[in-house]
Amino acid sequence: MSSILGNMVKQFCGDTHNAGLRVNHPLALRVLAALLSKPLLIATGLSGSGKTKLVQAIARWLTPPAVPYDPFFVGASIAADRIVYHVKKSDSLAIEFWNDMDEEKAIKVVLPRELISEWVVYMATLPDPKNIPARSLREAVSSKSKFSPQLHSFETQLKAAGMAVLNSKTAETKLACHAVIPVGADWTGNENIFGYPDGLDAKVYVLKPALELMLHAKSMPDIPHFMILDEMNLSHVERYFSDVLSALESEEIIPLYQGGERKSNELAIPCGIHLPKNLFIIGTVNVDETTYMFSPKVLDRANVIEFRLETQDLEAFLKQPIKPNLARLDGGGAKFGAHFQAATLETQALSFSGNSLFHNELVNFFTALQGHGLEFGYRVAHEAARFAHFYQLLTNPINGDSTWVTSALDCIVFQKFLPKLHGSRAKLGPLLKTLWFLCVNDKAKRGANPLAAADQAARSSDKKGEPSRTVPPDAPYPLSAEKIGRMWRLLLDNGFTSFAEA
Repeated sequence: MSSILGNMVKQFCGDTHNAGLRVNHPLALRVLAALLSKPLLIATGLSGSGKTKLVQAIARWLTPPAVPYDPFFVGASIAADRIVYHVKKSDSLAIEFWNDMDEEKAIKVVLPRELISEWVVYMATLPDPKNIPARSLREAVSSKSKFSPQLHSFETQLKAAGMAVLNSKTAETKLACHAVIPVGADWTGNENIFGYPDGLDAKVYVLKPALELMLHAKSMPDIPHFMILDEMNLSHVERYFSDVLSALESEEIIPLYQGGERKSNELAIPCGIHLPKNLFIIGTVNVDETTYMFSPKVLDRANVIEFRLETQDLEAFLKQPIKPNLARLDGGGAKFGAHFQAATLETQALSFSGNSLFHNELVNFFTALQGHGLEFGYRVAHEAARFAHFYQLLTNPINGDSTWVTSALDCIVFQKFLPKLHGSRAKLGPLLKTLWFLCVNDKAKRGANPLAAADQAARSSDKKGEPSRTVPPDAPYPLSAEKIGRMWRLLLDNGFTSFAEA
C-alpha cells in the first residue's frame, strides 16, 4: 500500500495542473494526510483562495464517475410475475429479500450473489427468459450448479433477480460520491443534515442531501465519499452538527425516527445510522462579521488548514487567468480510492521513522501549552501520530531520510495546536513568544533544556525574542513560525489575537 499511496500526491498535482487548477505539492500533501488521519477537515482562509475548489478536486479525482448499475441496493423493489420483493440487506456476497414490507408478515430469503449470477448466465442465453416458467429455469440451472437444490427452490426470487440484472446490464449509474452542501444562516437543528420524519404521513421521511450521501456511502463501503459543507460557520456549528461531532468519537448510532418504517421516493430510510467509515467531511470557512467562530470542541476534532494567496501565486495566475475545469479530474485517481479508504481503517500500532524526535517534540509543545492551560489530550496526540504516519506514507522518503519528520511536526503544530489560540495580550503574549522560540530554534540553539530556554525568552524584554515578520531561514518549523508572527502582529495592533484572521 505504501508504494501505491506514495505516488498519489505527485499524480494529483499533475492532474490538477492539466485541469487548470493551481495546487502546490506541500498543500496537497497536508490535505490528503490530514484526511487519512481524521475524516474531519476545516479549510479556512481568504475568500476566493481556492478552498472549495481544492477539496472538490480531491473528491472528484478520488472517486469513480460511474459504475455498472446494481439493482440490489437496500430499499430496491424487484418485481416478479405476481409479487414484488424488497431488498432489505445487500453486500458483496448476498442479498436479503422480503416479500412484504411488514417484518412480521414477511418471508425472508437470503440468496448468494454467485447463485444469482448462475441464473443470469443461463437466462442470458435464452431469447425470451421473461416468459420461461421459473420452475423450468430452476431445473436447467440447478442440474449444473454448485449450490444446493434447496437454495434453487426459491425460483421466483431467483428469476426476478435474474431479470433485474439482465434489464440493468447496459445501465450505468452516476455516482453521488461527493456533494457540496451550502450551509444556511438559519441552520439551527440537525434536520438540515439528517432530514426529518414527515409529520403528515407516517410512512414518509424527508431526505436531505447529507443523509442521502451517507446512505450512498454505506452501500459502497470501499469507495470514499466526501461531504463538503460550504461556509460551514455561517451558522453555529454545534447547533446542526453536534450529533456528527459526537458520533465521530463514540461511533454510536444516530437515531433518525421512531415507529414504523419510512421511505423517501421508494428508498427505505433506516431508523438510525452509524457514520460510514468511508465518509470524509470537509468544511470551508470564511471569517467576517457574518460568521461564527468555532468552539474548542469542534477544533479539537478536526485538522484546520489555512489557505493563503501569496504575491507569486497571483502573478502566476495573472499570466494565464483561466477558470479550472474540474470535469477533467473526474475519476483520474479512482485507482487510489480503495487504497485510500483502506488506509484510514488501519488500527494497528502506528509506526514511522523519527519516533524519538516526534515524541520529544510533542512533549515539549504539550508542556509549553500546559503552562498556559491550553494543553491537548489523548485524542489530539493520537491524531498527531496518525498524521505523521500517513505523512511519511505519502511522502515515501528514501530509506534513512528523516527530514520529513520536522515537516510533519510543523503541520501538526499549525493544524492542531495553533487553531485553538485566541485571547488578549496578557493571556497569549508569553505563550506566543514561547512557541516562537520552539519553532525557530533547532536543537543546538535551544540548549540542553529547551523549555527552560523558551520560558526565559518569553520573560525577556529583549525585542529579539519576539515573533517577527521574518522567519529565520533555518527555522525547523517555518510554517508555524510564520503564522505565529502574523498572530503576534494582530496582538500588538489590536490587543487581541486569534488563529482565524478576519
